[in-house]
Amino acid sequence: MNMAGRILIVDSVPTNRITTKVRLTSACYDVTAVGSGAEALRQARLTQPQIVLIGTALHDMTPPALCAALRDLPGGTDLPILVHALEVGARIAALKAGASALIDALGDELTLLARIRGLMRADELEPSGMAEAQAGFMHDDRPRAVFVADQPATALGWRHALQTRLDFSILIRDPEGALADAARGRVPDLYLIAADIQQSGDGLRLLSELRSRPLSRDAGFIIVLRPERSEMTSVALDLGAGDVLPTEFGNAATATEAAFRLETQLSRKREADRRKQETRRNVAFAMTDPLTGLYNRRYAMPRLAALFDASRNNGEAVAVIVMDLDRFKQVNDVHGHAAGDAVLTTIATRLAETLPPEALLARIGGEEFLAVLPGLVARDARAIAEELRECVMETPVPLPAGCSADTLSVTISAGIALADDHMADADILIAHADRALLTAKSSGRNRIVMASSAIAA
Repeated sequence: MNMAGRILIVDSVPTNRITTKVRLTSACYDVTAVGSGAEALRQARLTQPQIVLIGTALHDMTPPALCAALRDLPGGTDLPILVHALEVGARIAALKAGASALIDALGDELTLLARIRGLMRADELEPSGMAEAQAGFMHDDRPRAVFVADQPATALGWRHALQTRLDFSILIRDPEGALADAARGRVPDLYLIAADIQQSGDGLRLLSELRSRPLSRDAGFIIVLRPERSEMTSVALDLGAGDVLPTEFGNAATATEAAFRLETQLSRKREADRRKQETRRNVAFAMTDPLTGLYNRRYAMPRLAALFDASRNNGEAVAVIVMDLDRFKQVNDVHGHAAGDAVLTTIATRLAETLPPEALLARIGGEEFLAVLPGLVARDARAIAEELRECVMETPVPLPAGCSADTLSVTISAGIALADDHMADADILIAHADRALLTAKSSGRNRIVMASSAIAA
């Protein structure tokens, strides 16, 4: 059986542990249940759970103390922790200690499973877009929130209850205004939305709509439910709400808890943003050459293979130009590696600016570049290669201070090959271009040679 995720249950009451473990195991989770905080910390180190569920009954430490201890473990900063807490003071203490979310009743299986699914989703890394800064908050560096309620007075009440407990910039919007702002990229960090606005469930529909839009889908979302609508909690969580709050913010304790829960969602949202940025950076590093910013060989070769296969299927031409800087070793030997780097980055920029937008340009070796030109016949490919040769040689490259010269004249040699029906794969196409490049080098450099198959075509 494929398990959906690893969950660690911590509760000193055996019946609570057994009942909860049975429920979660039946939902295909890989569950470990322990009866003490000390054992929970040991198991967390051993099994590296994806979620920890802490019950109300612990004999050796309080749930907030266990939250704090789990956060101090290696990797504990990102660990989703779900705490079962009933009394307001305990709930606030758990949130202060690092609880990711609260659950009111372990017996509410639908809500429990929805909470777990939501935390599992939030823990996944996807290179999607993030919520954008928006003009409505342009001059305020505080976290940003938009409140959408059944009527403006309700949202004003939320803001009155929370604004002294949160250092947030808060705007009040109706559903149409929230959607219009999102369409223009004016997206807050958090949305606080009533489940029922003008009609039953239209707040949930607003949540679903905002979550479906690229600019707003990665904001944090909190739904406010009336007590008689508590059965909609699991629905709201499954639609993408990070938390669900009751409507009552009237007294200090409930308002304080609500403020902490907004802060918790903000922290999770910002951590998710950080991880997505890191993922995108890692993807970019894997695809690009760090010196020139061009694509690297690891990216370019599979992409060329895909273009080659497409050309075989649709009958369109594809040309490659393999270029090499002439006598580049002398640049490093005479002027130093700083000069060599300046030459490479400058020439890379010139090549990129000269090639047509649909071309693929990559640095595939020390001083070797590859241009892939889909849809071009031999004559056009040759003309572009000549433009590239001229753009490199026409202006000397400025060298950094401290080099033995201020500028350096640079030339390139290039080999061109076109795909044809006799080539089995893209490697043969590159091999033809490489041979043409060697011919250009041996014929005096600063010249272009077309592979014989391209000339024959």
